[in-house]
Amino acid sequence: MHRLAGALMVMLLSGCTAPVQGDREAAPSTTEPLRPLRTSTTTPLKMRPLADLKERVKGKVVLSYADEKAERSSWTAEARFSNGYVVAVDCVGFEGKLKVITTSGLNFLRKCIDGYTTVTVDNYPRKPLKNHQVTVHAPPGAKWAVLIVRLP
Repeated sequence: MHRLAGALMVMLLSGCTAPVQGDREAAPSTTEPLRPLRTSTTTPLKMRPLADLKERVKGKVVLSYADEKAERSSWTAEARFSNGYVVAVDCVGFEGKLKVITTSGLNFLRKCIDGYTTVTVDNYPRKPLKNHQVTVHAPPGAKWAVLIVRLP
């Protein structure tokens, strides 16, 4: 008897309760269908038109690409430029980030909701022209554009 009383005291002090005959946890009932958890890191937004990068950035265009149909989330091309250039980007339709990487050493992230921007690399003395690989990673479903112009 003392053992049973001791066990009940321990259960009460620790916040546990003994099961009572007939106690059952009711299953939750709902008329709404269950929705999967959102695991995407991108959120679609209202789409505005992409900025006309060729109109906004002046100079000798060495690379230009626009994914106006939101078909590519990764893209790579080669362009010939030195250590003086401007990279212009625009991204619309998602909260995710656009990532631009060049083999010349430029690597930056841009939130799509922030829209159009430019990054200027302007080093002296100018080095000879060289082929560089340019890679763009965009959120799936986003429209985006990239433009590189050579500085004089």
